[in-house]
Amino acid sequence: MPDFDAIIIGGGPAGLTAGLYLCRGGWRTLLIEKEVVGGYIMNIELIENYPGFTDGVAGAQLGMEMKNQAQKYGLQTERNEVIMVQLTTGDKMVSCANGIVYTTSAIMIAGGAVPKKLGVPGENMLSGSGVFYCAFCDGGQYADRVVAVCGGGDSGASGALYLAKIASKVIIIEAMPELTATAVLRDSIKENPKIEVRCGVKVNAILGEKQVEGVEIEEKGKKSRLKVDGVLVHIGMDPNTDYLEDVVALDKQGRVAVNERMETEVPGIFAAGDIRSDSPGQVAAAVGDGAAAAISAQQYLQKLK
Repeated sequence: MPDFDAIIIGGGPAGLTAGLYLCRGGWRTLLIEKEVVGGYIMNIELIENYPGFTDGVAGAQLGMEMKNQAQKYGLQTERNEVIMVQLTTGDKMVSCANGIVYTTSAIMIAGGAVPKKLGVPGENMLSGSGVFYCAFCDGGQYADRVVAVCGGGDSGASGALYLAKIASKVIIIEAMPELTATAVLRDSIKENPKIEVRCGVKVNAILGEKQVEGVEIEEKGKKSRLKVDGVLVHIGMDPNTDYLEDVVALDKQGRVAVNERMETEVPGIFAAGDIRSDSPGQVAAAVGDGAAAAISAQQYLQKLK
């Protein structure tokens, strides 16, 4: 008999929803999360497009409520990092960074994604010294200072609006000809006198020795420098799938390929949320994925019995 009927890798909205459904179905389920259960939304100040919350909801509050609800029905959680998934003729094996190996009948991949890096000189060297990837986590130290936000999508726009409450000035730098954030966020940015928008601009380097002192930008072939005290990078997400390359099929973006039932090509392995192919990257979509994947997993487990 395996250690668990199902193991969920990743504790964001998709993983917690799957855990809720599986445990309510009476299946022994373990959720493994390498950071904070609740996932990336725990770093978001306010989520305004999740149904049921007229005035929005704090990401940390939503994540904690999801966690508490799933645990109420018996979901076990463990803080650890999964480094390997092995397929055998019988049970599947999930190996963790601390040496523990669990056996299970079904695996749910819901590890989400991590912020992409700019990949420019100075970024790695000044990470944590002015370069940061979470406005809600690190924005407090930029009171009355100037911050550049790299990225004009929803994440970048939300981060800029939050930083504008703290910093003296926020400069959004977007390589595209215009911001790609939703209309509501774009309107809020237009109305905020502390936010400057620079579109069609590329960041070539982050400047500074021990602390961020500025950024080198390029616009229409002309290079110049902006003096800033911090750089928030929000240009997209990379899926956490390095350990899965020889286990399941991945698409060109490194996301797990699934069908409409959230099934991978490997029987008994499912994927949900930002980590799966063609994910829209929304909290509501991740919750729907988690429910669909859990239903498929329960049908798979019932067939095994």
